[in-house]
Amino acid sequence: MKPGNLLKVGLFLSVSGLIVGCAASPDYSGNTDSRWADFKSWTKITEGRTSTGDPTGLVSGVHKGREGYRDVYVNDIGLAVNQGTAPYNYPVGSVIVKEQFDDLEAFKAQKPTDLTIMVKLKNSDTPDAKNWGWSAGYDSKLEEVNAFCSGCHSVATKTDFVFTNEDFLKKFH
Repeated sequence: MKPGNLLKVGLFLSVSGLIVGCAASPDYSGNTDSRWADFKSWTKITEGRTSTGDPTGLVSGVHKGREGYRDVYVNDIGLAVNQGTAPYNYPVGSVIVKEQFDDLEAFKAQKPTDLTIMVKLKNSDTPDAKNWGWSAGYDSKLEEVNAFCSGCHSVATKTDFVFTNEDFLKKFH
């Protein structure tokens, strides 16, 4: 290989490593939606519980898949409902944040690589995916209609589209 090409390959690999390194750990210091900006101060509903695997059979390749680990937080608005029992009906303003880790090592080191957010936007007597907004990332824009997210979460219609509630945690953890 020519010396110039070797330098180009080395530069490419270095830049690629920086990009992957930056992407490997979310930066929670940016300008983000105030509804979830301080989620680390909320109740971690998975505290003391190892949240991994695929107990629903739906995770597959999302949320870091079967090998990934997850920590889930809920704000004070949704806390009472989340820690209660069915039927679940979260009030407007409830926010649920899921930090996702690639594997057990990343989980133990608390090095998350992804974040997903659910925000309850509308009250209703009956659960409806349109009552929730969804965001894939700390600085991402909230989407009121997200077929990808609501498609899987529709299995949890009876629990207002939220999987990680107290009944779920008791059953699977």
